[in-house]
Amino acid sequence: MKKYAIILFCIFITALSLFGEEFFIEEHNYTLYIPEGWDVLNSEDLARLSFISDDQTVITRIYTYEGDAYNSSSAMFEELTENLVKNSDGSSFLYNGDDAYMADITFEEDDNTLRGWFLFINRDDRDYYIHSISGLDYYEERLPFILSTLDSFRVENNNSTFKPGPVSQFYYAFPGKNDVTAQMVLNGNIVSFNTDLNEFEASQLVIEREALMMMYYQDLGEKPLFEEAWKRYYRIIFRDNYERFSSLAETLKNSSIGSNDREKSIILLNWIQNYKYTSSETFSDLLSPIGAVSNEEGDCDARGLAYSIMLKHLGIDSLLLVSWQYKHSMSAVNIPGDGARYPFEGESYIVAETTEVVDMGMIPQSMSEGDKWIPISFGEP
Repeated sequence: MKKYAIILFCIFITALSLFGEEFFIEEHNYTLYIPEGWDVLNSEDLARLSFISDDQTVITRIYTYEGDAYNSSSAMFEELTENLVKNSDGSSFLYNGDDAYMADITFEEDDNTLRGWFLFINRDDRDYYIHSISGLDYYEERLPFILSTLDSFRVENNNSTFKPGPVSQFYYAFPGKNDVTAQMVLNGNIVSFNTDLNEFEASQLVIEREALMMMYYQDLGEKPLFEEAWKRYYRIIFRDNYERFSSLAETLKNSSIGSNDREKSIILLNWIQNYKYTSSETFSDLLSPIGAVSNEEGDCDARGLAYSIMLKHLGIDSLLLVSWQYKHSMSAVNIPGDGARYPFEGESYIVAETTEVVDMGMIPQSMSEGDKWIPISFGEP
């Protein structure tokens, strides 16, 4: 058993933008969360934005049109790519109920062979055309960045911020069938919720893709860039999983799991602390949060993410604290109570260990240096 002590974290937090390089284009109602190190390539016209990767191997462009410009997403695809000498493979799907089309296209441009993914979204108010491309020689290596950038696109006026992105929904329709019932004992009561096993796989694919991206930042050896990339990694996973918890969230809201935020946080923490410790046994070594709660298993990262998702559904503010020095992660919750606390943006969060059955506010003495923890918040962009 680890030796625990109540230790106050005393560190200074540098004021940083909450979501780093996330662009909210209010005029056109969308956000794009570009990978760390990327930059704006062209912003003269907000209806024709473009971004470029730090190594200049990937370009992402976003075009917006009036809603009556095209009759369908497939019509957008046909017209907007008609001048490309191309090979393509694509199909229609629904993105949050909107008509959408996704295509993998290889084409020639200025004597160069390029390949990338193209997304077309047809709505009543606006139409969106997004593509992320690379030179063919770099395509396989940079594919995780291409897909991640495309998947980070969100139309903000249809409550999409915390839903799976378009690439994930293209892979498997969201919401799923919710044809499987999961049951567990929570606070002495049997509770159940509906889920879809295919959503576990869809979520896991997002995690593996993002983990491949993190290898790039780790190899760069630039600590600030790596830390910000790590924040993006967990936020992308959080957003992909949040609405997958909707059925469980309704169950939690309708269950007797405490009369105030502190009681609810402790009851959920005690439940998670008793999960079976396991990982995904994949490249990422991280089990998807929705898989973790459905099977009551997972490591510190999966449990911490699942805990924050459930708390957010209940309207409770929390952080995920991660440390590569300690090779561990834990949670911190913005509720009253005695114990070790972590200061963040003017608030004080009590720490919550998810992999040992200990009281909230307890932290191992061997992991008590606050400046070795990276705080990751999950608020609105």
